[in-house]
Amino acid sequence: MPTLYIDADACPVREESVKIALRHGVPVAIVSNGGIRPVNHPLVRMVYVDQGADAADKWIAEACLPGDCVVTVDMPLAARCI
Repeated sequence: MPTLYIDADACPVREESVKIALRHGVPVAIVSNGGIRPVNHPLVRMVYVDQGADAADKWIAEACLPGDCVVTVDMPLAARCI
């Protein structure tokens, strides 16, 4: 099943993305280096990466597979995921 990856450090529509994914039963991974309020739902996984430049981006780029969806405003991350 596809997964929705949210770059929480660079996503102005995080809450909206989670709502839509849950409505359709899609697993969600919210990736950040901290400071994000956790979502308590069995389909949502909170991933906290180390502090540092682009740590969340690196994690998402390595984890996403063909068919997954990544929500970000970070153009270099989007290019890596494609």
